[in-house]
Amino acid sequence: MKTRILLLLLGASLIWASTVTYLYWQLKNNPRVVAVTMDAGKESLQNMQLGEMEKMTFLRQYLERYFNYDSNNFWQSQTSLAFLMSPKLSEERIREVSRLREKIQQKNMSQAGRLLGLKQLPDGSYQTQVHLRITENSQKNDLYIQTQIRLNNTERTLENPWGLVVSSMQLTSAPTAPDFKPLVHIGSQSPVLLTFPCAIENIENPQESELKIKITTLNISELQITPAKTFKGPVSLLASCKGLEFKFDLTTEGKEKDLFVAFPESAGSVRRKEIAPSKTHKKDIYEKTIENVLGIELDQ
Repeated sequence: MKTRILLLLLGASLIWASTVTYLYWQLKNNPRVVAVTMDAGKESLQNMQLGEMEKMTFLRQYLERYFNYDSNNFWQSQTSLAFLMSPKLSEERIREVSRLREKIQQKNMSQAGRLLGLKQLPDGSYQTQVHLRITENSQKNDLYIQTQIRLNNTERTLENPWGLVVSSMQLTSAPTAPDFKPLVHIGSQSPVLLTFPCAIENIENPQESELKIKITTLNISELQITPAKTFKGPVSLLASCKGLEFKFDLTTEGKEKDLFVAFPESAGSVRRKEIAPSKTHKKDIYEKTIENVLGIELDQ
């Protein structure tokens, strides 16, 4: 009896192994199944770049919620930030909001904040420039805030999907806007995001093999620029809108690293007259982005 049971188990095992082998062979030879391989170095680099982009996205959204509110939503918007702060900072912020709650709700006021710049300092902290417009009883006042922020890692939750918290935040104010210089400090293989107050139509990039550029355009344009490991710089780029053009330099010099820069309209100049197009069509930034995303080459 035992022998028969063992023979039955052995036969079942052989049938299972043969079935699995056959199905694997079919799957491997299916033309619709693509095997994706990635070397460890490339995967590590992509994870690093995604991590930096995630921190930049976290800071942008955090600051937008921190500096944008009105009399009606002040309490809700500011207390919701507790999930994005360390316990100590969260307690301090809730006490401050509780103290100001009644005073602000009795006013007819709103505050709008716009991020002008974000950079990473040598000590790992982040420095930002924010433009505030405070409106109270139809009177508008402009203020410029500089913040210095430190981040810590934490558990990802529904309230905090980034897995990051602000552990410290220091603010200083100024009545006038900081001087804008069209010079962007970048790090090797580290993405930087630039925004422009118009729709970019073309970019003149003399080092196309060293700089990867992605563009997103609605009413304004965002450029994500990622330098290659071999990029040394400096290099001058020209971004052109319908009526304006913006010339700026990228450099790897210095210890600070820009992560986000908002170009003001005043940084642009009247666009040069267009030169008659040659017979050979030169691909613009949109066509190059399509080629990079889809992995195809568009006809000229």
